[in-house]
Parts: sequence; C-alpha cells; structure tokens
Amino acid sequence: MKKQKLFTVLMALLLALFLTACGGSEPEAAPEESGAAPSESGGEEAEPAEEEVAEEVVDPNAEPTPIVNAFGECDDPLILWHGLTGTDGAVFAEMLENYINENPGTCLSSEGLPWDIFFQKYPTATAAGTPPDLVIFHAAEVGQMTAEGLMMPLDDVIFNDGTLNKADFNTGLMDSITIDGNTMAVPFDNHGWLLWYNTQLVEEAGLDPDNLPQNGAEFLEWAQMLTTDVNGLHPTDEGFDPENVDVWAIDWTWPRYSIPTTMWQFGGGILNEDGTETLLDSPESIAAIQYWHDLMYEHHVAPPAIPGKLWAGELYANNRLVFMWEGTWTGGFMRDNPDVAALTQTAFINSLAPDGNQVVKFDSHILAIPTGVDEDGVAQAKALMAYLTNNGEFWATSGQVPAKIEVQSAPEVQAIESVANAAAQFNEIGRTIVPHKSVIEIQTAFETAVGNALATADADVAAELQAGAEQIRAILARP
Repeated sequence: MKKQKLFTVLMALLLALFLTACGGSEPEAAPEESGAAPSESGGEEAEPAEEEVAEEVVDPNAEPTPIVNAFGECDDPLILWHGLTGTDGAVFAEMLENYINENPGTCLSSEGLPWDIFFQKYPTATAAGTPPDLVIFHAAEVGQMTAEGLMMPLDDVIFNDGTLNKADFNTGLMDSITIDGNTMAVPFDNHGWLLWYNTQLVEEAGLDPDNLPQNGAEFLEWAQMLTTDVNGLHPTDEGFDPENVDVWAIDWTWPRYSIPTTMWQFGGGILNEDGTETLLDSPESIAAIQYWHDLMYEHHVAPPAIPGKLWAGELYANNRLVFMWEGTWTGGFMRDNPDVAALTQTAFINSLAPDGNQVVKFDSHILAIPTGVDEDGVAQAKALMAYLTNNGEFWATSGQVPAKIEVQSAPEVQAIESVANAAAQFNEIGRTIVPHKSVIEIQTAFETAVGNALATADADVAAELQAGAEQIRAILARP
C-alpha cells in the first residue's frame, strides 16, 4: 500500500471523531449535547479549603486508556481490536470468555478503544505492517477502508468453503459490504434507530399508545397534544411558553441516523444509488429537514438542535420526552432503568413524511481481517468470526440484533421485545447508506449542513443544504 494513500485516509478519519457507534456505548451524541456530568459520588462535590486546592494539569492530547482483556493462555494469542466499550462491551467480553472455554488451547487479547482512537490506530498499524488479526467496526466504513487497502477479502476465507453462507444475512447489508465483487466483512449484528415511546404520557394526553400516527400530518397533531410547558399549556393554547417546555413530543437525536432516515422517508437522501451524485439539496431532502425545523421553531414540539441541550435519553429518563428516536443499544439503558422501561414500548420508527413512507437507517458491526495478517492469524480470526456470528442469541442480550436472519427468529431473541421489533423493522424497512470511498468526508459535510440548517429559527434550510451539496459534489468529482 502506498504511504501517501494511507496518510490520506488517516487524515480523513481524524476529521470524524465520532463515527458510527455501537450498542451500549452508542448514545455518542450525548457527550456533545448533554450538560455537565455529575461527580462520581453522585452528589455535589465539596469545595476544598483554599490551601488544599492544587491546580490539576490535564494533557488535552492524552490518549484514553484502552480496555484490554486477555482470555486464555497460549504462545500466539489472536489480537482483536474493536470499539465495543459500553454496556455492549460487557456482553462481548462474556462471549469471548465463552469462546475460550469452549475451545481449549485457544487464547486472545481483546482491546476496546473509543472509536476515534480506533480509527487512528487501525490504519497506522496496518501501514506499519503490524495489524491486529481481527477488527470490528461498521458496515458504513467498509467502502472507504477497502478503497484504502486496509481490509482483506473474505470470500475465500470463510464463505466459499461453506463455513458461512451469505444468504443467511440481510441482502442490503451484504450488498453494502461487497466492494467490486469482493465480500470484505462478516456481519456481526444489525443496529440502528428504533422508536422508543412513553406509553404513560401518551395515555395522559388522551391518545392510544397502540395506534400510533401514520404520517407527518398525524404526528404533528399528536405532537401538539403531547407537548406541554411548565404551566400545562400546549403549543396550540394561548399563552404557551416555548422557552419553558416541560414535556417534548420528540427530539432531534443523533444526526447520523436521523438525517438519512427522514430524508429517505421523504424520497430524498444523501447520495443516489450508485454514489455518483448527491441528493442533499433535492426538493425532497429540503422538505425533510424543513419538517424538523418547523417542529423546533414553528410548532415548538421538539427542542431546538443547539449545542448544550440535554441529550434525548436524559429527557426521556425524566418523563420529559414522549417519542425517542434512539438506537437498539438503548436496550442496555432500559435494563439499567427498569422504572423507565416499565413505561416504554418500542415500534417501527414513525414516518414523518406526508405519505407515511416508512424507512429507517440501520448499520452493522462487522468483523474484518486487516491487510497483512499472516496465515495463522487468518485461521484464528476465521474461527472466532464463525463463533461470534453463530452465537448471536447471546449477543442479543446487549440489545443488538443478531446478523444471521435464522438466529433472529430464535425464541431467546424473540423474547427480547426491542430486539425482536428491531429485527423485523430492519428486514422490512431498513436501509443502509450508499458505500463510498470518501464516506467520512461526505458524512461530515451533510451533518454540518443540516446542523447549520437547524441551528436557528431564521436559518435558510434550502441554502444550507445547497452549500453542503456543493461540498459533496466537489468530493465526488475527485478521481
């Protein structure tokens, strides 16, 4: 691989510090959008006496400590790098321990890293000729990682000999990780947006939690009935105070999922099907983002998408949010908050489009072998990939949907309501992003444009999306 090429991808990756996230850890928007975190003790920190105060020197460039676990004992452990560092990481660690216990004589070293650090370390190690034996990241990035020569094709490794069958996985997902006829990864799960909603607040508004709104017009009617200010007034009531809203109908959550989902519902999108043109400034895409802008600034049923606002999960946990568009990984949050879970149901993501068109973005944690792994490392990686994929019932306890369709129908999986609903949703209305060799730059461009379009009440949505589209067209025009 050419060093210049690797340098290019590394620089592009560094532009996107928070990449498609993972279950459990994946309320990644939370750190940016939420207020200050409480102290570790859970209460206010006592102010120390003046003479005891010492200035703490913090290195802003310090690298977060990775979560390293060793499983088993042997001379040549499999080296695995991934970003599963949240509640899903605990389930994943159990899976790895089970694998070692069921395969005596094997061992591995698992290193969990924040995604931004992972995407710095992985290209650098591969360029240096010292890659790990196996990595886990996301289907969305496979096109770019493949274009930069960072991944090994897996057809001859695990598919052609019958170890795994491509037909056992979601067709759209397999298409997205098949680049120039080569299957570059093995799907581990399906994850993405699901509708989580508070049934108590719906019923208190006189609405039926089992008959949700079917299109954007119906949702707006619901939203105006669900939203209340601190005086109990609705946005349609005289005297409603939009500066002091107590309960919101819906919130603008992580753009990486909310943007494509809404645009696809309206018939727009980021890229056309073959990735040669952007649809960001199409009338349909503009209408989709204008709908969100109106929810925030005209109808006052969603909090404005401004820096410093509370993360949707915090609002929801305090009965201040009714409809929450959040990821499958929220299952871990619900397990940890049974009082919240008792008031919650899940459903297919609700359509905001005029015609009720239902589409939802989903992604996948994928298993891949980096370029340069030796024959023994490939053999070890193959064995672990097959095990992880074939034992998806256990992975479902993390809240994520097992990738194999047959496993999705297992009784243990169907018993987890959110996982069962998400599996059906992704198979019926799920859609993956169009793979592209510059996906991370494109992602940054469309998120920035939409952020600008929603930043203020007087923002010109069409103009902001047009500006973002021009940036994307410049990216697409490169050789």
